[in-house]
Amino acid sequence: MKSYIYICNNFTGNKVHSEVILKLSRKYSNINHYIFVPCSNRGLIGRNNISKNNIIVEYFYVNKYMKFFPIIKSLIIIFMIISKIKFYKIDMKESKALSYTFGSDGVLCLYLYFIFGTVFSTFVRTTDVSIFFKYGYHLRLFFRLIASKSKYIYFPSLVLMKNGEKTLFLEKNSNKFKFIPNPINDYWVDNIYYFDNLSINNKKILFVGSFDLNKNIMAVFNSCSALYNLRGDFQLEFIGGSVTDFKKICQINSIPDWVSVLDKIPKEELLLKYRSSNILLVPSFLETFGMVYIEAISQGCIAICSKNQGIDGLFSNENILYTVDPCDCISISEALNNLLDKDIKISDFELKKLLLPFISENVINDYSSFYCEDS
Repeated sequence: MKSYIYICNNFTGNKVHSEVILKLSRKYSNINHYIFVPCSNRGLIGRNNISKNNIIVEYFYVNKYMKFFPIIKSLIIIFMIISKIKFYKIDMKESKALSYTFGSDGVLCLYLYFIFGTVFSTFVRTTDVSIFFKYGYHLRLFFRLIASKSKYIYFPSLVLMKNGEKTLFLEKNSNKFKFIPNPINDYWVDNIYYFDNLSINNKKILFVGSFDLNKNIMAVFNSCSALYNLRGDFQLEFIGGSVTDFKKICQINSIPDWVSVLDKIPKEELLLKYRSSNILLVPSFLETFGMVYIEAISQGCIAICSKNQGIDGLFSNENILYTVDPCDCISISEALNNLLDKDIKISDFELKKLLLPFISENVINDYSSFYCEDS
């Protein structure tokens, strides 16, 4: 029977994709939705599974070392996908497929297009631009075919779409470009909070994210340390990892008393952290979108991201989002110093209007160009 197919190797990485597909399954409730998830770690099999009558999630384990042989890896995965297609008796000629990355997922949709004639669209993400497009010279024939045969090419950020316009095989298909951001979870919208930066008595700078090198934690610590030596009237809090990992990344033996480190916390606690903070600082080197920025803004917390990464360019209101050079600790310190004392007031009503493009209902409607003829 006719179905919607999703190929998503990062399905286990976060809940954004599962939440989007769940909402799509509700909007298109007369269609079966199949999610095919390649995994290089057996421990991830079953993560973010969805229990719903018209959703089926299939996980495929592939040895992690197969990433060095991408073409062979893709052939192994497509063989497993085809076996499931036959098992579920999916009518692939009438079905539609969506890949969540251009390179690794997109090539699988390309195979389905050539084998069954399945119409497909694809997303382009930071990993595609920074790794596959940059170093995958031997894969460029596949990239050209994916771009030319896909119905739409989606970008979760405006920065990525601008970069796509500079890529030869994408540039020739720019008429297919569409911007679809990641949706913010309904929880944050239902609990939206106003901006009143100077009303926060105990000034605080916040970091939220995984404790890895890409998140640029050392720059956050060093920038804030330099600023603390000048004014010393704020606290710095890191959320998302262990004290041991924090010390290792920042190359320190002890944590200053004005700095606190917490592991991952529930969203109910995180909401209060955002509301009690002046600034969220996450100057990642690479960021496809960065949902933490939108979450922070929804709770009246100024967000700082890296230039030309993540949500850069998505807000014309410069009072809620600022960008910095992730390698320039001096400019980061200066930005923090200015923002801690900046008078910013935005009502929850006005803030909700600014966040409308990221509300899940509106994002799901953005997919209509691909799915509407079957609605």
